Formats: sequence, C-alpha cells, structure tokens
Amino acid sequence: MADKSNKTLVLLGLGVGLFLLWGRGASAKDATKGLTGVKMQRTASWEGTTADWAKTRFGSALSLVKANWAGSVDEERAKQIALSMLTHWSIETGAGAAEWNWNVGNILATDSQPYYTAKDISGNVYAFRAFDSLTDGVAAYIKLLSSPRYAAAAKLLADKPDEPDWYIALGHAGWFDPTKAKPASSWEAAASSFAARRANLAQYAQ
Repeated sequence: MADKSNKTLVLLGLGVGLFLLWGRGASAKDATKGLTGVKMQRTASWEGTTADWAKTRFGSALSLVKANWAGSVDEERAKQIALSMLTHWSIETGAGAAEWNWNVGNILATDSQPYYTAKDISGNVYAFRAFDSLTDGVAAYIKLLSSPRYAAAAKLLADKPDEPDWYIALGHAGWFDPTKAKPASSWEAAASSFAARRANLAQYAQ
C-alpha cells in the first residue's frame, strides 16, 4: 500500500510549478537584473521518499500554522490549513522532487536576498530565494502569504481550508497562472488538480 501511495505521489509530482509571478524574464540575465544578493548553487533540499517528504513538510507547516494562528484555530482546523499548504508545495515542487534550497513555495528573490536560478514549465529562467533551512523557507512562505497582496487567499485558506478556492485566489493574485504553462491549462483544471492532490496527501497529514 505504501509503495502504491508513493508511486501515486510521484505521478502527481510530474507537473512541476504552475506559477507565474510579476517581473519574470525569459533569460538568466533578465531574471537576476537588479538583484544584489549572492547567487547560490541550486541544491536539492530533499533526498528520500515522497511519502517522507510529505510527512516532514506537513509537520513544518502545522508548527508554523499553530504559531501564527494561535488561539484562532483549533487543532483540526490547523491540520486542514497545513494540509492545503502542503498541497500547494507539492504542486510547486513536484512532491519534493524539485524542491531547491528549502524554497517550498517557489518564492522569487528580490533586492539583496540570496538566490538560485531555475526554469519553470513556461521555459523561462527565474531567480528564486535560497534559504538555509526548512524552517526559514516555511516561515518566508507564511510571511508572503500573509502580505496584503495575498490577503484574500489567506482568508479563504483560514475559512475554507478544505476547498481549492484559496489556491485559485492565490493564483489570480499573481502566484501562478495555469494559462501560461506549456501546454496551457485552465483555472478549472488547476482547481481540480489541487483537490485531487490534496485528497491523496491527506494520508500524510497526521
């Protein structure tokens, strides 16, 4: 059963990184323009089974949810929020297979932040933030999610964590755009894909 579940996660992970943020260019030179941070070597931040990746990332998400939503959500709601975050990370990183430098959400680098470069599924090269640890990567993700730009998505996540609405709101706010993928997809397909992946990952949300 575990092997079958792991294979399912691997298959789900093949569609890596449906994201499109502002200011992205087509070349490495364009991607790093204006950045003053140190360019880091792109390094895999996970080596192991996808099942273990899901368990460890869920644990990190849950810890940060409890710390940031302390007193406002109960244990079950916190788990549901963490599971939805895990699902987003799974989509962004191909279930951990393309998680680089602890950047669980494929956050872009700005200003003097350390970064690495990589292509997304549009074929463009972008500069992504490089972190020193999983804790740092998850904390930065929650901080960005809590910013005014993504406030509507964050509210939907808190109110309806078991629905894909927050994920689609995240995309419409600029985190990703399935219509820019190659081949292009749709918002409806993105919502369905999120729901299916979340259902599969639920077994690791313990």
